[in-house]
Amino acid sequence: MSPSRRRRTGTYRPPRDPREIIVAVLCALGVLAVTAVLLFVLRPRDDDGGAPPVSVPLPTDPVPIDSVPVETVPTDTVPATPSS
Repeated sequence: MSPSRRRRTGTYRPPRDPREIIVAVLCALGVLAVTAVLLFVLRPRDDDGGAPPVSVPLPTDPVPIDSVPVETVPTDTVPATPSS
């Protein structure tokens, strides 16, 4: 008695050509490479240009009142002159 042959489920698929597989893999790698390059080139840039923030020290000495020109002092802050 010969062994019974089982019928395959599905349709017959011939073996793939290795060249088709290589082309498909290379195309997928090309798409990934182009995507990576575009993400790198089009990424958002920092506005500061990579320079660390610089803090300017404020003067601790009070400014003498005589050094400020009178024209720059608002009129409501000028001390009243004593009337004689």
